[in-house]
Amino acid sequence: MNELIRSEGAWYIIGESRPFTGVSYVVSDHSEKKIQESKYSKGQLHGVHTEWWENGKRKRHGRYKLGKRHGRWVEYHENGNIGSENNFKDGIKDGSSTQWYAGGERYSKGEYLNGERIEPWEYWEQSGRPIEFACIKTNYGEIIINLFDDESPVHVENFKGHVNAGYYNGTIFHRVIPNFVIQGGDPNSRMTNRKIHGKGGSASSFHGIGDKKDPLSWRVPAEFNDMRHERGTLSMARGQEKDSAGSQFFICVKDSPDLDNRYTIFGKVLEGMNIVDQIVNVPVDNRDNPIDRIEMEIYICN
Repeated sequence: MNELIRSEGAWYIIGESRPFTGVSYVVSDHSEKKIQESKYSKGQLHGVHTEWWENGKRKRHGRYKLGKRHGRWVEYHENGNIGSENNFKDGIKDGSSTQWYAGGERYSKGEYLNGERIEPWEYWEQSGRPIEFACIKTNYGEIIINLFDDESPVHVENFKGHVNAGYYNGTIFHRVIPNFVIQGGDPNSRMTNRKIHGKGGSASSFHGIGDKKDPLSWRVPAEFNDMRHERGTLSMARGQEKDSAGSQFFICVKDSPDLDNRYTIFGKVLEGMNIVDQIVNVPVDNRDNPIDRIEMEIYICN
């Protein structure tokens, strides 16, 4: 907005003292096409707001009320297909929310109430197959995980067994390393003795490894696959032996190809990488354990 300037919470035409009322346009420096049109009233965004991609297709459309998004807002992929549709009330998401893949396939559907998600939400793969996913609730926010039943069925079954039993509730992310991973899932981390954090955890059921009569010895057999440890990947921690996974898991903060074919990937973050990024950067002790406890609650969301 080359001719407008914001001062003390209101927009003004440069050189004028009266808050701006009217329509403002933004023109692309590259194509000289209009890429934004907004209405203002007494220095506040108020009325219809539209943005366009450089190719001329609509990018975003909705209305402002006294400077805040209000009502139905639609965002579009660059190819012209709808990308998302959300409802706002005084700048906060409130009401139905739907997202689509660029090809037009539905990606997610759910609702917000005063900015907070209301369960349940639904997710779909591009093929139309419903996604079963888990939610990791923390004091920083919620991380939503797509579970890969087809690629790692035993690990997903093991994880869901723990989730349904409440095994992870009250545990913490006990190991966070910037530009690498955040790790959690150890039942020892419920306790305040930080020296034993990261040393516990067993499988949720007997998978042929360990003493069948001793649940603490149960382990999960490796299911190495062709997937890559990319940013957002959910993978299973283990000991020296490949078939030594129990309950601990980690989320990759950065692409980590050195982990490929060494640890079993069984999911990926759908939403909430901004939460992961916050967690991985908290202050830690000399064992990479956060100074302040980051407790979690995990549940199957759909």
